[in-house]
Amino acid sequence: MSRRDPNTIDLAQQPIRLADDLRFWPIQQRGQTAYRIEIPSLHRFFHVGYEEYVFLSLLDGKTTVPQACGLAAATLGSQAPTTEQAQSIVYWLLENELGYLADGEPPTRNRDGDSRATESGFSFASLNPFWMKVPVLKSQRWIAAIANSLRAVFSPATIVFGILLIVVGGVCMAFQWDRFWTQSAQVWSRSNWIWLLSFWVALKCVHELAHAVACHRQGANAREVGVVFVLFAPLAYVDVSSCWRLNSKWARIAVSAAGMYVELVIASAALIAWSMADSASLSFLLHRLVFAAGISTVLFNANALMRFDGYYMLSDWLEIPNLYSVSSQAVEQLLRRILVGTALPSSSLRGWRRHFVLVYGIASLVWRIVICTTLLLAASTMFSGAGIVLVASGIWMFFLRPAKRHALNALNLLQTDLVAFCRAGVVGGGLVATAVALVGWMPIPTSSQAAAVVCFAPETLVRSRVDGFVRRVHVRDQDIVARGDLLMEIENRELTNHRDRLKIEQQQIEIKIRQAIEKKESSERIVLQEHLKSIQEQYDQIASQCDALRVTANRDGIVITRGLDQCVGKFVHQGDLLMTVALPEDKEVMAVVSQSQIEQARPAVGNDVFVRYDEHRHARAYFEKLEPRATDRLVVASLSSIEGGPLSVQSPAATSESDSEHKLRLLEPHFVGRIRLDQHAVKVLPAGLRVKVELNRKTDPLLRRASDKITRLWHTLQQESLR
Repeated sequence: MSRRDPNTIDLAQQPIRLADDLRFWPIQQRGQTAYRIEIPSLHRFFHVGYEEYVFLSLLDGKTTVPQACGLAAATLGSQAPTTEQAQSIVYWLLENELGYLADGEPPTRNRDGDSRATESGFSFASLNPFWMKVPVLKSQRWIAAIANSLRAVFSPATIVFGILLIVVGGVCMAFQWDRFWTQSAQVWSRSNWIWLLSFWVALKCVHELAHAVACHRQGANAREVGVVFVLFAPLAYVDVSSCWRLNSKWARIAVSAAGMYVELVIASAALIAWSMADSASLSFLLHRLVFAAGISTVLFNANALMRFDGYYMLSDWLEIPNLYSVSSQAVEQLLRRILVGTALPSSSLRGWRRHFVLVYGIASLVWRIVICTTLLLAASTMFSGAGIVLVASGIWMFFLRPAKRHALNALNLLQTDLVAFCRAGVVGGGLVATAVALVGWMPIPTSSQAAAVVCFAPETLVRSRVDGFVRRVHVRDQDIVARGDLLMEIENRELTNHRDRLKIEQQQIEIKIRQAIEKKESSERIVLQEHLKSIQEQYDQIASQCDALRVTANRDGIVITRGLDQCVGKFVHQGDLLMTVALPEDKEVMAVVSQSQIEQARPAVGNDVFVRYDEHRHARAYFEKLEPRATDRLVVASLSSIEGGPLSVQSPAATSESDSEHKLRLLEPHFVGRIRLDQHAVKVLPAGLRVKVELNRKTDPLLRRASDKITRLWHTLQQESLR
């Protein structure tokens, strides 16, 4: 059926008729009567107030819009829709094919449930790479059979048990939070990704199945289930739009919350099992299951700014159907007031709901712009050359198509009201220019701070130069020592025996050389002398290591190490830290600079910086050195997240390293900087204190910051997938 442009219809002369297949039923909303409209064949639902319903009931195909307005005014009085409002209602009817021109053909509903699809069933909307909806199961009979078999999941007794399980899981989380946070470091296993993928698929299926089961238990039905691809990432969905038939808002909220509830029950059960698990691999998998079914699900689905579970729960709780459309209309009316100067129309919402809808509309608009921009930047980063095509299509869908609609409205305004058009052009142009400058060009100075810790200089650290057992400790914490004083003795019998064997072998060769000289055997003497030289080199090397068994102070200072007495009998590896011998003035600041801060850190090298050690206090220091290469090694353990620091860490992927090297690694490489403190700061700042180093201010605009963040995130994910 061909559709006429509503703007070409003379509503003053053209009667309108409602579609014959519509269903109406009354509901109570915020103490007032309202009506819902359903197109049964399409499973599409609409909502109108009592005044709009009275007006719609008069559209019988014989009555024109002005006549219907007059009849409605006779019934409703001052509450009747105005002529302008009536025209908007008629345009809405025609746009959604709830009505049609009396002299035209009624709307046809195809079997696929879309009266606006082309004859071939092809729709360019289905080619949207940012949102592709693929139905998998449309048979209500099968969906109903599955849902009815699981009705007991939402019985009162089961719900009480599930809530108790969630409470117990929350208590376990509270008492073992430190362990849960510490175990966020990854356990590397080749089979992990299989389990994690299985968890994710199973949870998404269970989540959507819970919506379908709850929907059937409340008396409605699920129409179809399928998959939505958001930038080619699959997300499951289930169509429970029939919940609009439910008069109770709490029943609709229960259907919307069913998926999150079931996942929280699963997460709680996994959390309880995790608290009792002994196997490291099982504990890791349960930990990831808790995160996927609990934390990530709530953060994702409870976001009311996106049209997921949280949005529908909020809409039903507020008793504002189509909250997204209502809030968008409120923002549009506010913009029209600012740009053109038209008065704000009256609203059916009263009190705080009216202000909330406006705030929600502004927040959702900002969120939508952020999400659209993020998707465009992600597409350009993830798909390289093909990303250009995706970005072009995304710009058209997200920005140019709405801009085209506003351009047509502006052209219509130019023809009807030149003064309003000029005002809108000046004000709107200024707002757009300001927004573009703020997002894409205007530098935004923000403070850039690097995580750091006060520590002693590397030359104050006394490390073991050999492997062995600590036999004796000659100093204690806070002892004053001088250069050359004996600090510790290490025992390595294998090393000393090797030295003694080389000494005996050296003496034996010397005897053989003397015998060769006496016998005047020159060739044998030369061979023995070369052998002696080799043995002497080995002996000198081993003797040097044996000398290292006696650990002596390499500088004057104070011993700063607790628990030295407990080191006796402990095995130490070469390179292990034994103790610190330092003076108070030997303290410095070790800073860890992220890759996003490197542009602010490099100009600070060779200049004075501020070391902030309290919210309102700081000390002056000198940025002495910045390592040219980044590393993922955790240079200071106290900066890791498991120690309460700001840096996220993970377990190393390699398993062939020695036990001494089994240390946590940073999630992304960082640069290490050394900062020298002045005399005042040395006295004020104790060793081990976590501080922040103020670098040069960051001046990048918002668009560049978002682009850099997405690029780094994508590269990090690529590196993780290659491990």
